[in-house]
Amino acid sequence: MRSLTVLTFNVHHCEGLDGRIDVGRVADAIRAAAPDVVALQELDRGLPRSGGVDQPAELAEALGLRVEFHAALSRAGGEYGMAVAAAGPFTSERILLPRLGLEEPRIAVVARFEDWTLVATHLSTHTRSRRAQTAALGAIAAGLEGPLVVCGDLNQGRRTLTPLTAAGLVVGPEGPPTLLRGLRRRAIDHVLARPPLEVRRRYTVSGEASDHLPLAAEVAPAGSGRLR
Repeated sequence: MRSLTVLTFNVHHCEGLDGRIDVGRVADAIRAAAPDVVALQELDRGLPRSGGVDQPAELAEALGLRVEFHAALSRAGGEYGMAVAAAGPFTSERILLPRLGLEEPRIAVVARFEDWTLVATHLSTHTRSRRAQTAALGAIAAGLEGPLVVCGDLNQGRRTLTPLTAAGLVVGPEGPPTLLRGLRRRAIDHVLARPPLEVRRRYTVSGEASDHLPLAAEVAPAGSGRLR
């Protein structure tokens, strides 16, 4: 498997810190990282709050990537969810995660590439639900064979990701802050890899396209040469 750059980005329905919804600005932020694979959270398709546009389709056109969208919920005549984007061929499927009460549904997207698998997700902000969802995510990872990367807005720091480490994933050192809201910036977006893959470097792309910064990670087979 060649080295690659994986990007995870909670786009906040393409609403920036200035309150302006701009799909093109989100596309520019993604393009700046030159990623091979992108995991996107909080995308709208046909919702009034974002002008009724198909954001996954607009990003696909702007970036020249194949974008596979999976809805977490439907409302107001539209959908809201996650997507995986890449230039090359891949297949993807949606898996429902545990849900407590009437809170927002959460999903994981499993994307299969030729020689590796990506699991992308966006976990709950509520502790009890997030704990159950993290355990489910670990079970999903444990059930997948071969090289694996797990990424997304996990809404938690690295210290509570034990179910993922139990599935063989390496959390690594504290990553850069990604959440911009509030007085204290937090590192709650993550990219993890399971041997024989390893994350060599993680970095953010600056900007105001969302309330999160896109997080990029250079992923390569352990012991391989210098990243391209």
